[in-house]
Amino acid sequence: MNWEKYEQRKKDRYNRFVHTLDECGTFLLGATDETIAYNIFEEFDIDVRCNLCDENLRLFLDEYWIDETIQRDSVRLRELFCAIQREHPEIWDVQSVRNVSEWLEILQLSDSIKSMLFT
Repeated sequence: MNWEKYEQRKKDRYNRFVHTLDECGTFLLGATDETIAYNIFEEFDIDVRCNLCDENLRLFLDEYWIDETIQRDSVRLRELFCAIQREHPEIWDVQSVRNVSEWLEILQLSDSIKSMLFT
């Protein structure tokens, strides 16, 4: 594989990681129902599983693009999100995103991770 292509692919993965974090945050509390539904239940739902996977986080850590705190918090964000879908389907809706403490924790954690990024 061409070294430049390999490096670009790594950077693309990191950009997707950042984009995933940008889909979720407390900014959604003031957004329309449609925006919340799209960002959380369509985009973030898929992206958090792919772009915050352990393999990517290890790569970013190895490249010094993130630190251990960001890695740990990213894993926690992914796990909290997946736990709501798996264990609490009763709060898997737009109004719950606005009003339920579990969702607020996720939104704030995403904001916190974004604030720690080195970019």
